[in-house]
Order: sequence, then structure tokens, then C-alpha cells
Amino acid sequence: MQETEFEHIANALRPLLLTVCQRFVSATGGAMEADDLVQEALLRLWKMRDRLDGTNHEALGVRIAKNLCIDHYRTSHIQAVSLTSEEAMASESADQGLLATDTKRWIDNAMRQLPSTQRTMLRMRSEGMSLDDIAAACGVTKTSTKTMISAARRTLLKYIKGGI
Repeated sequence: MQETEFEHIANALRPLLLTVCQRFVSATGGAMEADDLVQEALLRLWKMRDRLDGTNHEALGVRIAKNLCIDHYRTSHIQAVSLTSEEAMASESADQGLLATDTKRWIDNAMRQLPSTQRTMLRMRSEGMSLDDIAAACGVTKTSTKTMISAARRTLLKYIKGGI
């Protein structure tokens, strides 16, 4: 197929291919994307010009244009989804960091409300020490240790509920 012959076919196909591409990209893009897809379809037809004799140029051009539109949609959709998920993850980690900082500051403030012995015993217990070990370290009985930790927890609960 000669260049002039292909130009004639391309000029006849361009409006049809443009309509097909505009329908496909109307939800995601604009006229420039549709025109780029038409150009790509015509370029692919040009590369196949030696094998176009005896084929339905219109059907082949529309098929190529539709496939290009589908590829374009898939790549733009994947990029949009990946950006959205990355943004969400970054936002979540930033929110979690702020929340963790605020929570730690709030808990530290609540712990300062406790008497020093109760605060020490509660910290030891939260670190996994047994009641016997805490009692031995503080020089009190196991029963006193239970009572003081329980009192510390009640005081923290009141603080949490806003009673202090």
C-alpha cells in the first residue's frame, strides 16, 4: 500500500475513530486524550500497511482504537488507585503517629495524678512483673500491692471518664 492510499484511508477513518475514542475517554479524560489515542491507532495501522490489502480497514481501525482505549483506561485506573492507596496509607500513618503522641501525653498526665507509690506499682505491673516481685521491690505485702494497684486503676478510670 502506498502512502497516498493510506492517507486517503486514514482521512476517512479519523472521524469514526475519534468518535469511538471520545466515547471511551469521556468519563476519564478530554478531547486531547481521544485525539492522542486516534493518532496511536492510525500509527499502528500505518505499521501494518503491508498487510492491509483485502481487509476491512474500518473494522480493524475501530478494533485497534477500542483496544488502545481499554489499555489507556486500565493504566490510568491503576495509577489512580495506587496513588489513592499511597495517600491513604500516608494519611493513616500520620494520623496514627499524632494519635499515639497525644495518647502518650494524655496517659503521662493521668499517671502524674497518681501518688508516687501507686504510679510505681502500676508501671511495674504493666511491665509484666508479678505481684510478689512488686511487693518485694516496694517492701509491702502482696495484699497491699493488689489494693494499691486496684486503687491506681480506679483513679485512672475516673480520670478517663473526666471525674478528676
